[in-house]
Amino acid sequence: MRLRKKPVALTLAAIAAFVLLAAAAVWLGARSDAARQAAADHLGELTGLPVSVGGLAIGFLPTPALRLEEFSIGQPPGFDDDPLIDVGRARISISWGSLFGGDPVIRLIAISSATLRPALIADGSDNWSALIDRLSSLGGEGESDWSIGKLEIEDGAIEFHDAASNRSFRLTAIAVEAGSIAPAGDFPFELQLAGVSDGHTLHFALRGNCMIDPDAHRYLARALTLRGWAGGDSLPLAGIEFDGGIGVAGFDGKSGIAEITLGTMTVAGIRSQFELRSETGDRGTGVFFKLTTQPFSPRAVAIAFGRPLPATADPAVFGSMQMSATGRLEQGLLELDPIEGRLDDTQWSGALTPQFRKVRISADRIDVDRYLAPGAKTKGEKKATLEESLAELGRLDIDAEIRIADARIAGAKLRDALLKVERGSE
Repeated sequence: MRLRKKPVALTLAAIAAFVLLAAAAVWLGARSDAARQAAADHLGELTGLPVSVGGLAIGFLPTPALRLEEFSIGQPPGFDDDPLIDVGRARISISWGSLFGGDPVIRLIAISSATLRPALIADGSDNWSALIDRLSSLGGEGESDWSIGKLEIEDGAIEFHDAASNRSFRLTAIAVEAGSIAPAGDFPFELQLAGVSDGHTLHFALRGNCMIDPDAHRYLARALTLRGWAGGDSLPLAGIEFDGGIGVAGFDGKSGIAEITLGTMTVAGIRSQFELRSETGDRGTGVFFKLTTQPFSPRAVAIAFGRPLPATADPAVFGSMQMSATGRLEQGLLELDPIEGRLDDTQWSGALTPQFRKVRISADRIDVDRYLAPGAKTKGEKKATLEESLAELGRLDIDAEIRIADARIAGAKLRDALLKVERGSE
């Protein structure tokens, strides 16, 4: 017995193909209210959610095609009234062979003015998992054997809200182009979008090759190039540009492991390499990463971000910096350990836990006098300036230990110096 093949994995394509077949018998009356209601009812049975269809048209030349207008899928119980999915217009055309038992071959999926509203409510429940599981169950047994000639998305949007943390973001102007999509095969992919979150604006573009293998539950992207711009709030009026690339980004659905390797990024003149790994275990989802920068000028970077560093006794300090960090994010806790690097002539290493404002740093040597404000000539003036700087540091709500093997401070030489700052102390 031959097992039934799985339909197209993309949700809208699967839904559209079903509607096309179900409505073929009444194609002459597809624009009627009865046809639209019948299509909405069928889609409601598929998704388990309320569905409305504002416009419906079916054509058969040169290939079977379906056009939906003002199409929406409602929210599960307990979520907002705005639909989970809104689609202004969608057009799907398939091959003639797909109508008569052949492999699913979709010629075109074109979607415009669509909005997706993923959300989490206070108890952590989401509004998308049940829909995905329900649609996935429609797939039959056997190997996937389908193809999509061309995928086009324009003027898309994603509006996300997490009620537990009261965090939201909005991505707009989403545009996607992809072609020759089939299981386990490479295909070109291009994405553009803009985003708004907490007073910041983002523009982002990505291009590369992708591979999806639903039978093996593997998804890959290779040779990605990316570029973008961020602005708003504390960033300078001109904003910050960035660009980079990713060698391989992949997700294994069986193990739940996602990885990014051979990542590069340049932001405000800082060139860096990075790797990232996400996995799910007994403690929940953990994210592990490594970031290494090339030498850069802290003064130039501070100017680029609109926050120039203060003048110093030696204008050459803050001239060069390089750092690397290995980090992990588990159960909402971010730890950087180890973190190490070089600032001017000082080699340093340590650990950082931002959530607890915990800082541990060890340095080999530093001439603190060079970093003091200009104008302090005598030892007494330098000492007074240093004491003022330490007093400011002491007022910070941090837990810090800074060890320096060889320090020059206010004209004096110190060995094995230890500076401690306790949270809440002054």
